[in-house]
Amino acid sequence: MIKNFLTKTEHQKGVLSLILLSLVFASMGLFARYLSTGFVLLQQVYLRVFAAFILGLIFFRKDIDFKKLNKISIKEWGLLIFRSATMYLFGVTLFTQAIILTKYSNVSFIGALPMVAVLGILFLKEKVTFKKLLLIVTAFLGVVLIAVKDYSQIFNWGQGELIALISTVAFALSYIGRKWHTNLLNNKEITLLTFFISFVMIFVTSLVSGQGIPTNGWNWWLFVAVLGAGLFNVINMFLTNYGFQKVEAILASNLLTLESVFAIVLGFLFYKEVPTTKELIGGLIITLSVLGMNKVEEES
Repeated sequence: MIKNFLTKTEHQKGVLSLILLSLVFASMGLFARYLSTGFVLLQQVYLRVFAAFILGLIFFRKDIDFKKLNKISIKEWGLLIFRSATMYLFGVTLFTQAIILTKYSNVSFIGALPMVAVLGILFLKEKVTFKKLLLIVTAFLGVVLIAVKDYSQIFNWGQGELIALISTVAFALSYIGRKWHTNLLNNKEITLLTFFISFVMIFVTSLVSGQGIPTNGWNWWLFVAVLGAGLFNVINMFLTNYGFQKVEAILASNLLTLESVFAIVLGFLFYKEVPTTKELIGGLIITLSVLGMNKVEEES
């Protein structure tokens, strides 16, 4: 299996990385649910990011060149700060806040918007054909079919929906921002610096907002959950940086819709949530759309 992976092209490896990333995305909710029993929002996020930074130092130590820190330009530092803020401070935090403020179905609908593809067209000048547009819309409809439970309310927007939209745009900006990095830093170095900057931002925000440092309520299971979430964040960020370096934003946007399919599988495995006929149809639509988009990309 490893040999087959090594013989693939960089683009094919990028596609496989984003498919794996969509599985990691789907699993992150498992950690968020459990950690919410012991920590408030910002505490949970910065603990996960700090754990990811420490684990990243351990796993990536052979590929990290600290001498490069003096060579990083102001523009590159600005991009690192921008991507860290959009990914964790605005993306993760605001998306969670939106779920608290409004209907989950509305947040799911907004999160399913193909924002990565839209920003890829606007900022990266990627070309979109009629076939690609049709496949993007098809995958979006598949996600909506799975995620939305109350269709009568999805256009009834308030504060929560606006926050969800901002978080969706923030995530997309962080993703496509990988294309703007120079070749100075490798993906592991970018990942590690992102964790460090994000931790500082969220920790300071937590202190200013009065959430502080969690000194009570710790147990071994919570500690293991923080480490597990940190590990998945390492995988998450590395796959994001690698995948979006190798793959066009339009294709990446389509591939990430597989998160909804993996969420159905994980829901069944961990929570015994039997998928409905509507969810199965939605999953099939997404899968066919992803296969179709890959075929179109190979032909172009």
